[in-house]
Amino acid sequence: MSKQAPTQTGLSRRTALAGVLALAGSAAPALAAPVEPDDAELLRVVQAGLEADAAFCQLSEAWADEIDTPPHVEAQEHALVDALSDKWDEAGSLQAHTLVGLQAKARLALTAMPLNRNRTVSPGAPDYLMWSLCRDLLGVAA
Repeated sequence: MSKQAPTQTGLSRRTALAGVLALAGSAAPALAAPVEPDDAELLRVVQAGLEADAAFCQLSEAWADEIDTPPHVEAQEHALVDALSDKWDEAGSLQAHTLVGLQAKARLALTAMPLNRNRTVSPGAPDYLMWSLCRDLLGVAA
């Protein structure tokens, strides 16, 4: 008498393997390294602040030798200072996630510091440590 082939109950190896592969594929995104957010918004804010600072410096330099600055120039200077101040606040509320973001924030922070003629902050001044840290982040020797 011949033996009957056993009937298969449950999953075949092929079906089980397909299920395991499907499960592994769906878990891959969860196992992947988390995507680090970029600093696009921070960089945009910093750029706007640096542009306001550059425009203010250019305007101030152009009128530096005048005793009486025209009211429209003073109004422009005040508007640029307000814009820069707003960008300091905005950038301060955004967290940097990359070295580029930290460096951008450092550049903007330097515009807020009272620099002397040598474009430095004197040791002992309240902003000296912050100035030194910003310079370190920018890779410039203090």
